Amino acid sequence: MKHTQLIDELLKELSYRVGIVDIYNKEQQSIMSEILSEWGEYDIKETIFNFLNEAPKPNKNDDRYVSKGYGNYKLKGKEGEDDPTYKKDDSGNYVKVGGDETTDDEKPKKSLAQDVEYQKIVKKEKETRKKIEGEKEGTSTSNNKTDKTLGNQQQRDLDKMKSNSENWKDQLDEEKQKLLVDSFYHIEIVMSEDATDEEKKQSAEWLVENIGFATNENKSKAYLGKLGGLRKILSNMAGGGSAGTKRLVAEMEKHVELKETNFSGIKKQLTSAAKPDLGKENEFSPKKNPKVQSFFEGHPQLSKIRSGLWGLFGVAGEDGKIKMPSNQYPKEYLKQSFDNPALTRTIQKAQQFVDSGDLDPKYVQALKDHQERLARITEQYEIPSEEAARAIDDSYERMVVELHEADSDAAGSVLKQLAENRLYEVELARGEEVYLPSNGSFPGGDKIKVDTLERVSLVSCKWGKQGRIYGCPANAKAVTSLHPDESKRENQGQYLGEDGYTLLVKDELIKGNTTSETTEKTKKWIKDTLNEVGLGDVFSDDELTQISDITTEYLEFVESVKRELEGVTPAEKYWTLFNQKIAEKEKEIGDRLREVVSDEQIEKLIGKNNVGNLTTNNRILPQNLLGAIEISNNIRTSDGYGLEHNKQYFEKGKSKFVTDKGTSDPNDYSITFRDKRTAGRNGGGVQLSFSGDGGDKIDVNIGDNGEQTDSENNPIID
Repeated sequence: MKHTQLIDELLKELSYRVGIVDIYNKEQQSIMSEILSEWGEYDIKETIFNFLNEAPKPNKNDDRYVSKGYGNYKLKGKEGEDDPTYKKDDSGNYVKVGGDETTDDEKPKKSLAQDVEYQKIVKKEKETRKKIEGEKEGTSTSNNKTDKTLGNQQQRDLDKMKSNSENWKDQLDEEKQKLLVDSFYHIEIVMSEDATDEEKKQSAEWLVENIGFATNENKSKAYLGKLGGLRKILSNMAGGGSAGTKRLVAEMEKHVELKETNFSGIKKQLTSAAKPDLGKENEFSPKKNPKVQSFFEGHPQLSKIRSGLWGLFGVAGEDGKIKMPSNQYPKEYLKQSFDNPALTRTIQKAQQFVDSGDLDPKYVQALKDHQERLARITEQYEIPSEEAARAIDDSYERMVVELHEADSDAAGSVLKQLAENRLYEVELARGEEVYLPSNGSFPGGDKIKVDTLERVSLVSCKWGKQGRIYGCPANAKAVTSLHPDESKRENQGQYLGEDGYTLLVKDELIKGNTTSETTEKTKKWIKDTLNEVGLGDVFSDDELTQISDITTEYLEFVESVKRELEGVTPAEKYWTLFNQKIAEKEKEIGDRLREVVSDEQIEKLIGKNNVGNLTTNNRILPQNLLGAIEISNNIRTSDGYGLEHNKQYFEKGKSKFVTDKGTSDPNDYSITFRDKRTAGRNGGGVQLSFSGDGGDKIDVNIGDNGEQTDSENNPIID
């Protein structure tokens, strides 16, 4: 795949996962790294992150200036008091006092030797000033400075790494901050020009033994393992490392043998180990369990789901049948969940990484302590009771905090799997009737809850970072299968060219027997779909005609490509060729459609929050526009699909809950588009992640008394 095409696909995938793309955002860079690792594109990943780390950030601060004191600066190399003085403006730009901003012509031009000598002077000046300031405050750091000289490139690399670390330093405790300072002392020696080989070797060995210095397979990353989740602090936590860290690794390897570690692989193994597993023996299907059959048949919400997906995890009675309802057997259901082998499996896997020096022992201890606390709950507390529910939630809270303190990077690997367990167990302990569906493809809900009115709610539980998307977004095809109107449950497809869903919506909605019939049918469908939800004025009649003409042209082109490739096997080869053959036509069609559809019209369709998701690369693709039109109608007529959304994340030292009921407002959802089938993924179509931020968002926290309150401590009735 060409680099330009790969980057285009990367930005699309990133937009699927985060919404609005900002490649300088640290969290998005981490996600970009994970995507490229999933695709096996390690070389291009290194190139991209080298560029991001070396590229100037969006401000004009640079290192051409040196402080004269009291907020005044001068250009390096300038001598004499008559030379221009500069100050920083509000944006951090250097502006000449009494004049305009400096120009490139004023940049001092000095020989390499002169630069080195000048750096020695500046360095000595900084050391003296820091020493004086440190002694005044009683915190002198003079013992952490070397007397070594660095070349131009080495000095830039060191300054860059120090600058990167400042962005994350406040997340380190006092002990680790001191360890980082000491590490820079030894890094400076390793990188210096005038240290002896023995001095460099001693410092390199110190870094390996005391900070856990390691690298990755292609030697581009410098890990400081003892910093846990901030092990990539030297490269600003960027997944691909940087040119500077690559040079540092190369220098380190002249003196010591470095361990190669695949942290992405470690996190994947932890995630796999933590996947909840109540065991096949605890699955109960409708065929052999009349209670399960009547449970699904008897509730309007559950009966919408295809019967092949029916089934529950449960506790067996003496007759081998499921014990229902669960709130009559809460202690047995709780014990079954506590005995989930996934937690033991995760502890064993994490211990392996502790033994190899890749994880902090505190990480395993946090898991063990949680397991022990849960094991005591059914004996120490009356079940059901608010006290038991609170004890369970407190145990999870402690584990979340302790995992993040041990390794914030690896914490999410486990917690995203345990999110549903936490909510399920707390509710069981309270005496509520709740179940976990046994089919992995169960649509929309990770948990089934029955309230006192015998009303069923499907609850989606996710763990992630605070923002618009938590965990993996759901395919609209699955979510819309819960729509109260049966005619709206199967209108969404999953990838361009899918049989029966050529342009992501059901063919029979838009396709006729001739070109003219398809054009007219498409126009009528769009008009009727929007009129039904009061959006008939979004497009003029002329715009509807243009959209229908462009869409029909593209549909027929896609069908021609499918005919051309008929018989090509395997599927991986077929869809690779398919995507290559449509690439140029897609750009042309996307540009033409973008000229017809404005941001204001998109906002009316799917909300202001989602405008950028439909206009990737400033193009609008026909399949995505049709998918957006259908999902706009679908959401607005859904009554929230009967779904509740529990989202859990970690912020400022505490785990947080966001619990909302689904709404009929598209702006409350992150709506993204995964419209291609590739070698590694069967598309996904329109993607939905409920955030509830179209209007007022309610942050829900569980208090000491077990009650839920919003961000202003107002009680919330659940």
